[in-house]
Amino acid sequence: MNETKPMNESKKEKWIKAEHQKAVQIHWDNLDRIRKLHERQTTKIYRIYSFQISKEKLESDLDYEDGKHELSMELIQKEQLNHCIEVADLQKEIDKNPFEKSVETMRKNSDKEMLSKKYDRLFNKNKKAKEVNNDKHQ
Repeated sequence: MNETKPMNESKKEKWIKAEHQKAVQIHWDNLDRIRKLHERQTTKIYRIYSFQISKEKLESDLDYEDGKHELSMELIQKEQLNHCIEVADLQKEIDKNPFEKSVETMRKNSDKEMLSKKYDRLFNKNKKAKEVNNDKHQ
């Protein structure tokens, strides 16, 4: 059983791999954020529906004509409206970085060719700056 060991990764390869993983993790974190916001939306939409059922029961009550349930009806409508506004606000939060945009960003930020060029720009620039500093001090 002669297994070949993978070649030692260079600093550049390790950096690219780490940056790639960061970009993917940011995407996964965003998907988790979107999922949680959707769950909150679903709960609020269900509450709006539940309030509607209560409202319809009150309307069908024989005492409704006497105005006994008018305050209850107003409170139900206010709660429904509040939940509608909250659902819209949650959607705005989702729309700040929706799934499609998250995927696009992840693909762009995890592209190994782009990361290779970025590494060269960042670390060659630092290398040149160190050389200049060393030349000044000599």
